[in-house]
Amino acid sequence: MEVPLEAFKDIQVISSDAYEVGEVVDIRYDPFEWNVAGLRIRSKRSSNKLAAGFGKANVMILPEKFVMNDVMLLSQTIERLKDSLVPDNDNIASLSPLINAKVVTKDNMLVGSVVTIMIDTDNWKVMSMVIRLDKQAIEAMGLKKGFFAKINAEIPTDIILSSAEMIHLSEQIDGVKERMTILE
Repeated sequence: MEVPLEAFKDIQVISSDAYEVGEVVDIRYDPFEWNVAGLRIRSKRSSNKLAAGFGKANVMILPEKFVMNDVMLLSQTIERLKDSLVPDNDNIASLSPLINAKVVTKDNMLVGSVVTIMIDTDNWKVMSMVIRLDKQAIEAMGLKKGFFAKINAEIPTDIILSSAEMIHLSEQIDGVKERMTILE
């Protein structure tokens, strides 16, 4: 199931035995393979036995199956969850800084900016980014838009060459047009 990044933000994380673990702050990922490395959690003081030995209140939970509605319900008890925790590490990239990042083609044409990021929670992989297309990119691709309408398009992560302050694609504008999906 693909879930947008903002669906994870600030959602409460609960263990299967009803302990409040904390809330999701961000998602850590591998910028080369686009795999989710873990969920960055701000742990609650009430779950001190969970964060023992980690020093700070932020921990990273390794990806697992869960149920997500108003809260994220993990499949593990609080005791078993300790095995899925690692210290949060700022050396691992986060997805949130990519929101609003400019996206450019291989030949440095501005495509637009990132609106959201879609995550496959079955495989824990970053699948795509939703981009608000720039006016010049819309014209270069020959797309039609309404007078006030903004056009959003989804591009797969496999055409992203690098992601940092700016996202560079491995395709020129025609290749991007072939690979993207226009969203309504």
